[in-house]
Amino acid sequence: MGLPTKRSTPQPYEDYSQVLNFVIWVLAGYATIFIFLRLWGKYYRGRRLWWDDYLLIFSWLALILGCIFQTVDTTLGFGRSQHAIPLENIENSRLLATIAGFFLILAAGWSKMSFGLTLVRLTRTDGFLKRLVWFAIWTTNIFIAGSCIIQWAHCWPLDRIWRQEVPGGKCLPLGLMNGYNMFVAAYSGAVDVMLALLPCKIFWPLMMRRKEKIGITIAMGMGVL
Repeated sequence: MGLPTKRSTPQPYEDYSQVLNFVIWVLAGYATIFIFLRLWGKYYRGRRLWWDDYLLIFSWLALILGCIFQTVDTTLGFGRSQHAIPLENIENSRLLATIAGFFLILAAGWSKMSFGLTLVRLTRTDGFLKRLVWFAIWTTNIFIAGSCIIQWAHCWPLDRIWRQEVPGGKCLPLGLMNGYNMFVAAYSGAVDVMLALLPCKIFWPLMMRRKEKIGITIAMGMGVL
């Protein structure tokens, strides 16, 4: 039995699609400015790009793709109350939301790994800090990889993710998925704070002017936000 193509009675609804687009593109703009300044600084100083730079570029590309898919999804009704999304758009909206979420998860994982590799280069003489950073990198990316897999494998057959009327389809319990994603978000946030505080440990003992130490520590510690 196919889905009806019209709602019976129009109901009032909330629409956050414009706010959503504004927020994601403002944040993407900040990321674009940051990566541009980083790459320009490397070019200006005649330094080659390293693995952390390439990972950051891939992370930025994943972020932009995620924002694009999410923006297109808002034209189908994403950001509105569930009952306000046109029934003929629901399947495509769910598919675009899944694709956008996948790319945004990749962007988060790759950007964290990029910053971790930067810290690895700075902790070559400190075995404990280096092992700590590698532990944070690997565990975070393993958990984030799990989120990426769940994004596409939580229903079977696959199209059950966006086509709820597929006969015989099954999905993982919503509580299980939300619980895992909340755990990953909490762990990822804790790692962000830890990595953001490490520059203070790394740079403070160095023979540098206090202003330079404070400036570098603040710049590299912005992840705590």
